[in-house]
Amino acid sequence: MGDNRSFLQNSFLTFTRQIANIAIGVLLLVVLARILGPGGQGKYSLITLLPTVLLTFLTLGINTSTIYYVSKGEVELNTVYNNNILSGLFLSFISMMVGAIVIYFFSDHFFNQTPHVLLYFCLLSLPFMFLREFFQTVFQGLQDFKLYNTAMVINQFSILASIVLFTLVLGWGLVGAISAFISGNLITVMFMIRALKKQHKLKARLHSFSFAYFKKSVKYGLKVHISNFASFLNYRIVIFLIGYFMVDSAVGIYVTAMNIGERLTIFAASFSNVLYPKVASCESEEERNRLTSVVSRNILALSVSLAIIGALVAKDLIVYLFGGEYRESAGLLQIMLPGIAFLSVEKILSNDIAGRGKPELNMYLSIFNVVFNFILNVFLIPKHGLAGAALAATITYFVSFICKAFMFRIVTKEPFHRFLLIKKEDIRLYKRAAMKVKLRRHA
Repeated sequence: MGDNRSFLQNSFLTFTRQIANIAIGVLLLVVLARILGPGGQGKYSLITLLPTVLLTFLTLGINTSTIYYVSKGEVELNTVYNNNILSGLFLSFISMMVGAIVIYFFSDHFFNQTPHVLLYFCLLSLPFMFLREFFQTVFQGLQDFKLYNTAMVINQFSILASIVLFTLVLGWGLVGAISAFISGNLITVMFMIRALKKQHKLKARLHSFSFAYFKKSVKYGLKVHISNFASFLNYRIVIFLIGYFMVDSAVGIYVTAMNIGERLTIFAASFSNVLYPKVASCESEEERNRLTSVVSRNILALSVSLAIIGALVAKDLIVYLFGGEYRESAGLLQIMLPGIAFLSVEKILSNDIAGRGKPELNMYLSIFNVVFNFILNVFLIPKHGLAGAALAATITYFVSFICKAFMFRIVTKEPFHRFLLIKKEDIRLYKRAAMKVKLRRHA
């Protein structure tokens, strides 16, 4: 019972911090949209997407294996910390070299309307992005979700504050926005280093790199890494394709709808981040199945409800926040919302399967999703423009959800209704929670 309470507390803590993170993230989107306009925001999205893709591609799964091994307690924590620092710095250097090559040879194809000097400049964010990712997963493996979520909020807030300084105060425009992206990641890394030293007494001993642990972490992590990278491409490859087939302002319109839609996965993200290390540390198969089933079916019900509400208010909300230039984003969001609702549940099931030590199953499906999504986009974008891209996303998310549900059923032997359909016991749980809140208000 204590473990369940701890899981719920960590999930609730993550959820409340995610609310703050989303609020700041939406404000960040609004500021960028208002200052840069669709064209400038499209350029910003393409420029910052390049280091993000490089980060996702070249982590080698060390971030995910950090969560797995730290949660199991199989490796000394300071060893993980030292390895993550050196691995992060080395991989970021490789990423910068790869990025420079991509810009030099392919920028005219995918970034033809984007200042190339800003593409090179944005590569300076990579060392901080790698360290941020590798430190953040240490917190997650320790199930220290207070610091884990605080770091996420600080990252968003520091980027937002830097954008206000560099663009509104100093008037640097797109250059200021890219500078803010870099400085935001730097500030986050500085916070995490201080927190790891203060709260967990970790010290950097860079001479004591463990090749044995590095080999072990990469061996496990690569299975998850391929899956994660394929999933990332599945969500982001459309931006490159829109940039290729259309203009930068179209990227800005689509990215606005996509980012707002992804904010609706807050419930899944809150529970999913806690679920992975929890499932990895569970000893009972029955407890794993019960825990994930409860989370999955409730997330599905909440996500569908949010999607319906989002579809009803999309037009007024987007025009109010971003202005009339982004009116088309509302229609795109309405097309995406059904798929995003199913994507929320798919993330829950994916983290459960990875936590059981079977990340290769996620990998196979993710590779299929990338190919399927790419084909859909290449076929639909030239014919239907941005609406075609949004439709491709929803179809891909739905197909992926169906496949993942069958996969989870085979792995766990759980009936579909147990992890997909809300139960009377869940309704009673909501009633009890509402009653407790009511009693506290009158106390």
